[in-house]
Amino acid sequence: MLYCRAVPEHPIPFIDLAGVHRTLEAEIQDALLPLLRQAAFIGGDPVRDFERDFAAMHHMSCAVTTKSGTSALSLALTAMGIGPGDEVIVPAFTFIATAAAVVHAGAVPVFVDVDPETACLVPDAVALALTERTRAMIPVHLYGHPAPMDKLLKLAKKCELRVLEDCAQSHLATWQERTVGTLGDAAAFSFYPTKNLGAAGDAGLVMTSNLELAARVRRLANHGRSEHMLHVEIGQNERLDAIQAAILSVKLRHLSEWTERRRALAKRYRAALENCTPFGEPLTLPAELPGARPVYHLFTVRHSRRDAIVSALRETGIGTAIHYPLTVPAQPAFGEQTGRWPEAERWAATCLSLPLYPELTETQQDRVIETLKSLN
Repeated sequence: MLYCRAVPEHPIPFIDLAGVHRTLEAEIQDALLPLLRQAAFIGGDPVRDFERDFAAMHHMSCAVTTKSGTSALSLALTAMGIGPGDEVIVPAFTFIATAAAVVHAGAVPVFVDVDPETACLVPDAVALALTERTRAMIPVHLYGHPAPMDKLLKLAKKCELRVLEDCAQSHLATWQERTVGTLGDAAAFSFYPTKNLGAAGDAGLVMTSNLELAARVRRLANHGRSEHMLHVEIGQNERLDAIQAAILSVKLRHLSEWTERRRALAKRYRAALENCTPFGEPLTLPAELPGARPVYHLFTVRHSRRDAIVSALRETGIGTAIHYPLTVPAQPAFGEQTGRWPEAERWAATCLSLPLYPELTETQQDRVIETLKSLN
């Protein structure tokens, strides 16, 4: 006789992208139909309007859209003058795009270890990694928790480094009451569909108060064009489609509300799981450091038996994800380097992201919580 495991009747996905679009269907249709009827697909008012509104939300003067968060990072670096022979400090634990963008710009990523509580850049580790070739650093506000920007900016000023904030996961997060993305020389945002503000495909943006830097990013993203049929440098085709800009404008109106919902769900997780001990070991919950207001792009916990927890949750129909199972230098693309970034490697070995998104109901969240507690 064969044994068959029962399939959960109501699975809880790690993320529900269809859910958010169901609630916004009418608004999105109203935004897209005029573009389809006019065949207005590249540039135009939708792009300009989104750039203006996103910059205004951050009280910044310039926002330039790009095709992706990765292109936002690489174009911003190039526009800053970062290139061959230069070194750029990046965290050893993040998504590979942060370091890959440095390579795309022609520079060398220099990996440093991360904070054991937040997985963000550690200023002392950055200071130890500086050489005469270091030109910039990229603090990543990982999982939506801000990096310690005051200390990093102080170090950057002392050493004459450019600072490019990686805000891919941190829309509207604040550090000491200042919104991330407004603190460095420039910031790169991703609007990949899973992000707190997500497009219906790839999209990105560079934000800065430097008019000259913004103008060069815009030029580089449009084949180096300064005016119609006049190209003053070699650029790329990294413009944002009007359809994506229109969808992002619709969602931007809801971003503050969604952010508060994420923070409320994170608070519920924190209260319920404070003393949770799956397989007899305490679950390490996300830190929320003094001065930080995270936006919980991910609710990432840590546990030495991470894989066992993943399996147990999967069996009850609860989705999870691992962000990230390898450090960046351990990736084959960077030579599978290990042993030099102990905190980053501990994060990679133990991290686990639980379901958290505005459409997650309290009933669903309670089931996640109860299942975790049942593993005690």
